[in-house]
Amino acid sequence: MIHIIGGIILSGGKGKRIGGKKPFRIFNGKYLIEYPSDVLKSLNIPFVTVFAKNSIDLFKEKEYLIKYKCIISFDLIEDKGPLMGILCGMRALNTKWFVVLPCDCPYISIEALKNLISKIDTAEKNNNLCIIPKHENGYIEPLFALYKRDSLHILNNIIMEDKNLSIRYFISHLNPLYVKAEELDETKRIFKNINTIEELKNVE
Repeated sequence: MIHIIGGIILSGGKGKRIGGKKPFRIFNGKYLIEYPSDVLKSLNIPFVTVFAKNSIDLFKEKEYLIKYKCIISFDLIEDKGPLMGILCGMRALNTKWFVVLPCDCPYISIEALKNLISKIDTAEKNNNLCIIPKHENGYIEPLFALYKRDSLHILNNIIMEDKNLSIRYFISHLNPLYVKAEELDETKRIFKNINTIEELKNVE
């Protein structure tokens, strides 16, 4: 069965600044990875979680799998950045659109995700292969975005060439639909990531 929307949670980063094992660092009583997982689950969006090629914590990964019953995938090749995670996620899940989320977004909200998904009709009409939030200063949020399955062959070619693995380079091939970041969340708080021990301790 082909679903219209599926999710990809990227959990393959090394998280050196946070002391490693970023997905399973506790923030406000929950693992970081549980925040995007809970939102996708509440919206009944099937999703795949992509971990690093080498397990960061086999016990916690198994514990997570049992709790969420999602698909688990692992990066095929190390150190290829988020594009490898997106590729593995797209290969693991049969959906038309993929909402890509980082594992460290504790301020994600159901409303913001619904707002993003509501842009799909426009993207379909304009043949946009991705939907990317954009701030007033031009900064984009490529890891809180939607990518169409039709972009998979482009992504595969870029990774095979192994010349430019920048996610912005990938997006430049997709006729992107940019949406104002504040349309998803007026406070833009949803885009805040947890990258350091200090941020992890700063529970709001």
